[in-house]
Amino acid sequence: SLKQLILANNEFTGSIPTEIGQLQGASVLLQKNNFYDSSKPAPLSLCKLRSGVKEFDLVNDTELCPIERNALVDFYDLAKGSEWTNVIKNDIPWLDEYESCCDWYGVTCDDDMNHVIELNLANNGLSGRLSESIGKLTFIEKLDLSDNDIKGSIPNEIGELSSLTYLRLSYNAFIGRAPEGLSYLTNLQLLQLQSNRITEMPHITDLDDSVYSKSTFVTDCGVPSAFDEAMECDNCTMCCNANEDCYPQVDNRVEKWGFSYGTVASVLLAGFVAVCCVVVLAFYIFNKRKNRGNAGSKSTKRRVVEDEKYALKRIGKDSVWLLVFFVIASETNLQDDKTDIEFTWQCPRDSDICKDKSDLSSAGWAVFSLLMIAHLAKDMINGSQLIYHSSKQNISLSFTLAQVATVYNKAIATSNTDIIVNSVEILFIMDLDEWLFAGLEAWNENWTKHASDSEDTSLDVEAEKGGKIAELKSEVALQKDQVARQNDEIAILRETVQKMQTSIAAFSSSESVPQCSANESLNAVAGDVETMHLLKDDNSNQRGQVTVPQSNSESSMPMPRDAEQENEESQMGVATSDCEIAFKC
Repeated sequence: SLKQLILANNEFTGSIPTEIGQLQGASVLLQKNNFYDSSKPAPLSLCKLRSGVKEFDLVNDTELCPIERNALVDFYDLAKGSEWTNVIKNDIPWLDEYESCCDWYGVTCDDDMNHVIELNLANNGLSGRLSESIGKLTFIEKLDLSDNDIKGSIPNEIGELSSLTYLRLSYNAFIGRAPEGLSYLTNLQLLQLQSNRITEMPHITDLDDSVYSKSTFVTDCGVPSAFDEAMECDNCTMCCNANEDCYPQVDNRVEKWGFSYGTVASVLLAGFVAVCCVVVLAFYIFNKRKNRGNAGSKSTKRRVVEDEKYALKRIGKDSVWLLVFFVIASETNLQDDKTDIEFTWQCPRDSDICKDKSDLSSAGWAVFSLLMIAHLAKDMINGSQLIYHSSKQNISLSFTLAQVATVYNKAIATSNTDIIVNSVEILFIMDLDEWLFAGLEAWNENWTKHASDSEDTSLDVEAEKGGKIAELKSEVALQKDQVARQNDEIAILRETVQKMQTSIAAFSSSESVPQCSANESLNAVAGDVETMHLLKDDNSNQRGQVTVPQSNSESSMPMPRDAEQENEESQMGVATSDCEIAFKC
């Protein structure tokens, strides 16, 4: 048999015949000829030494044996190309001896240099392994081998595809750790590796999600996982689980700030309580100054106690501690089995766009809003009106309940029915303690009588004590005021009596002034005193009329007079008038 075929250093033209590749065990030397004038490369079997040729001296010539064609041949062999579903395109099969690889099924080349820029063999029955020669397709921009049965690990050489913008290896059987070379693909706009058996991902910087949005970076980082622990992927935009259901892993505003829903709920509740305390303090100071002069009135403390009792009755009480379970269940940690999040998204095998399959619509949220308003409106309105009393209880719980219900439904509700059921469950659980209390009271009211009456009894006792104390203080103040007024009246009477005595003494010792009878002088003085008291009564509505008792010889009723008496009085008129004038002066 032929051992060597040496045709080098000649002037052969045209294409190299395929029959040369049938030389079993021979070395073929064809250098320095004019085969380049042909538009066809060297036979594929000769370039790959597939037909038994031992050696071909032009195997590394990129024009006669293109590197990309050789790489695709290796890819074909390891992926069991003979079992593929489709291998023919326009009557040209894969591994054609002369036709360019750009004409093979699933291969796309650019128009200028005939470099492979796309390889799309999705759902084509590939199996076996992914060849390391894939790294020689250095100009490729799109590689889609999804929905096949390729096994083994992803070769690290894939990181040499610096022009790659689209890599889809989902729905295969790749195992182990994803190669570090993936982190070198800085131009990637889509990377989908879900539905494999990959256990660990390298750190990959944030991909450009302007084109594919939530479908940009998809892996098996959701729960339930096929492994004991779900794979961690901090930069993934979508996490899928073992059931091929997915959920977006997009940080919301809360998580971007480095907080969880539980932390935010606690901070909001604490902040609301703090605001209530400040408002209560402000109202307390305001009312304290306003009622400073009325602190002793009998109705002030009673009104405060009654207002407090009314406020607590209107506001009510809720089981806020039960909300913590819903907050924890709403956390968007897709690697935590304790979360109740429903994976409502799907990334189909035949599409690179993930879609939300949830049936939840705006109508469901509208019903949810009505349920929240119907249940919480009363508490919110009453609480807002009685906020300075409500700091002793839980007005902020209405807002906390609404927040928790919204977050929880966003996490797990998949349909309009779900959002209604979830809302009713949360509202029922919030009132669970009250229902339990009502049930015990219906079973045996003596069990709950003390608990139900203790608060009302304490408030009633406090109100009664406060009312009595206020009433006593008011009465004491009134008595003090009356005593002070009586002391003033006594002082005035004493001063008037002294003046009267002084005037009588002066008139008695004077010879030029007619002597008036004692009764007439006393009558004049009494008239003056009575007039003074009437003027004082006009200036004070609370004082009673003060009178001076007349002597026993006088009567308040007019006495009948005869003609002699009237004549006697007319004769004494001048003297009496002089006495009165002198006395008054």
